[in-house]
Amino acid sequence: MRYIAATTVLVGHAITPLRDQFPYMHWLYNASWQLGVPAFALISGRFSPALPLTGRAAGRLVTGIAFPFVAFSLVTSVQRWALDGVWYFSLVEPAATLWFLLSLLFWKMALPYVVTLRYPLVLSVVLALAVGFADDIAYPFSAAQTIAFFPFFYLGHLLRERPEFAAAVAAVPRWAAALVTTALAGGVWLLDDTLSPEWPAMRQPYSAEDFPYALGVPIRAAVLLWGVIAVIALIRLVPRRHVPLMTSLGTAGMYLYVLHPLVLTYFHHIDFFARIDTDAEALAVLAVAIASTVVLGSRPVQALTRPLVQPRGRWLLRPPERLPDAAESRGRTPPPPRSPAASPAAPPRSG
Repeated sequence: MRYIAATTVLVGHAITPLRDQFPYMHWLYNASWQLGVPAFALISGRFSPALPLTGRAAGRLVTGIAFPFVAFSLVTSVQRWALDGVWYFSLVEPAATLWFLLSLLFWKMALPYVVTLRYPLVLSVVLALAVGFADDIAYPFSAAQTIAFFPFFYLGHLLRERPEFAAAVAAVPRWAAALVTTALAGGVWLLDDTLSPEWPAMRQPYSAEDFPYALGVPIRAAVLLWGVIAVIALIRLVPRRHVPLMTSLGTAGMYLYVLHPLVLTYFHHIDFFARIDTDAEALAVLAVAIASTVVLGSRPVQALTRPLVQPRGRWLLRPPERLPDAAESRGRTPPPPRSPAASPAAPPRSG
């Protein structure tokens, strides 16, 4: 699933300049969006326990998300300066796909508090719908998308913590999942002329969209439902067994996600996409985009970029022996050491 999500994001960005010129690229972008960011958010939630952010848990958050976000924000700024001669570095308005890392950081930080609320899933959906009314909450700090996509993240967390949710997903027949996926793709084809790619992005307020203001909530609710149904279908369709190449590349999902914008930025700089004017060339772009996952996820590329994507953090974090132990990181206080003079058979003290 990580490989499919990362590849979908990569392909979506690669064909974005071709959407207006080739109708089938417009359809492909709209028909596959839910397999990208919504799937990534759900997968991230699936591997996110609601632990207090202390000790090693906080360290993993720093080295696994915060540091790559800052590092690639800087790398992106250096690349733009080298190509265009303009320096612009901002952590408030994330570049390219880096908004997701910032949102993921906020999601993981908020999760231990969200789980203490009543009906957190319902509340997250209500907030995702309500944020569209706020004209001053948009792209800075990826605030709008952080709130709008949080239901997918929290649903993934529920699949981890609630066996009944996981059992309900596992009970969906694969033929039904295939039928739903086909029906969604067909529905997008029929509605493609009226479906704006900005709707699924959910980063703009309703007042900035190209539909009547009163339709904001119904359209976003439909987008959220569409994404959830499609991702659940994807879970059922992805094989559980090891799949050659795809499984190994899936472990490099973060590399595919953060590295491909750097490649696409260069192609935009040389006006490569402006030269695409035939169907054969457009399909070649699609094929090369999919094939590029093999290169970006390869072992040599991982070894070269690991200090930025998956840093060890020894120079940044305190030594492990000084961090709280595993019991404390799970929110439990370790028992005090037993006194050597105490008898093992002595009854516990009252109170």
